[in-house]
Amino acid sequence: MTVTERFAEYIHHTCFEDIPGEVQRYAKLCLLDWIGVTLGGSREPVSDILLDFIDIVGGNEHATIIGKGRKTNLIFAALANGTQSHALDFDDTHKGAGIHPSACLAPAVVAAGEYMKSSGRDFITAFVIGFEIAARIGEAAGQAHYDKGFHATATIGRFSATAGAAKLMGLSHEQIVNAFGITGTQVSGLREVFGTMSKPFHAGKAAMDGLLSVALAKRNFDSSREIFEGRFGLKNVFAPEADATRLFADLGTEYHIMDIAFKPYASALATHSTIQAIEEMKEMEGVMAEDVHSIQIEFAPLPFSVVNIKHPRKVLEGKFSVYQCAALAFVKGRVNPDMFTQKWIDDPELVEFRERINVLLNTNLKKFETIIKVITKDGRILENFIRESRGSAEDPLTFIEMEKKFVGLAEPVISEENAEKIVEMIGRLPEIEDMNEIINLCHPMRRNK
Repeated sequence: MTVTERFAEYIHHTCFEDIPGEVQRYAKLCLLDWIGVTLGGSREPVSDILLDFIDIVGGNEHATIIGKGRKTNLIFAALANGTQSHALDFDDTHKGAGIHPSACLAPAVVAAGEYMKSSGRDFITAFVIGFEIAARIGEAAGQAHYDKGFHATATIGRFSATAGAAKLMGLSHEQIVNAFGITGTQVSGLREVFGTMSKPFHAGKAAMDGLLSVALAKRNFDSSREIFEGRFGLKNVFAPEADATRLFADLGTEYHIMDIAFKPYASALATHSTIQAIEEMKEMEGVMAEDVHSIQIEFAPLPFSVVNIKHPRKVLEGKFSVYQCAALAFVKGRVNPDMFTQKWIDDPELVEFRERINVLLNTNLKKFETIIKVITKDGRILENFIRESRGSAEDPLTFIEMEKKFVGLAEPVISEENAEKIVEMIGRLPEIEDMNEIINLCHPMRRNK
């Protein structure tokens, strides 16, 4: 069988009863976190630009744009919600696959689930299937794919959206095979656009293209059966060093969703270890910004290539600047989502503090390992080594921390009552008969003028 045929078998035969309870719990956490970051992202400028575009082109009102109180067709809802959910760079991450899974998967499955009036059990099944397939494709593609300049969330996230939506929309085995082929020929997404609106657009486009592929395949639009391994397929074109053995290892028995990382900070994951190290130093050593002579940050090759922006000019570049994030942590004492604004990018105190920071490449460090050295004006050298930052599978956020994050993102947009209801309903998601019960709570509050 081809790769897509084997994936189609897995999608076609997996049911809710096959999914362990702990895996279901992680799917619920992913949904809670995704709704939160999508509501938060609905307040970003990129959201309003897309809404204006969607108003012009129109479409049947089949699915909700989260946080906007508007409906559009499935394809545009997935585009808008996917973009919003990645706009804050606050969404979940799978380090092994190098992707932001839920930002591509959830918009497609939520839109399809709303349209199909799917149950919570069906949603969980589709979500887990989409997650597991994307995680395996990401791990097979490996670091080399990312190093070539491809944004793995964009290139690989499409397949999570395809797999999840195909399950919810009841595609046949043959239609699933074609859906993967249609998705594969749409693969795109370059790291060159990091720090601009086009990065969150990657997630929205991945969700949109996955859902579009399913919609076409359901109507018997055909494609290659060998989109992964064919002569001009994805492996040979996009990831020649891919390890195909990772695609099906323990599929259906080992669940990569349990390796998910939930972000405590609204910035690139590679900045988190630095923010965490600084917070720990300030608390334990009592060191303040005015005490700092210089800071040295040592990164492995991946984070060094992603967040080494010393002079961010635009707001979104600040999320990819470890210099800006470190300055916020030291000078302002916090790195909150609302602090990534032009005001703080241009703040003279932060600009001056960024000049005290040096970022070095340390090839002996693994993936996201980070060494922070702070040299104080009185000659002290304070050092902190972070192996895994908070929120990772090795050091997970508590449910209370995740609920607090959700409420903080949700309540500026929806009512406190609705936010509480969403938390409660996701907690008993397998009992929900229609996903619209949750999505209808995501409409914005009416505000008095």
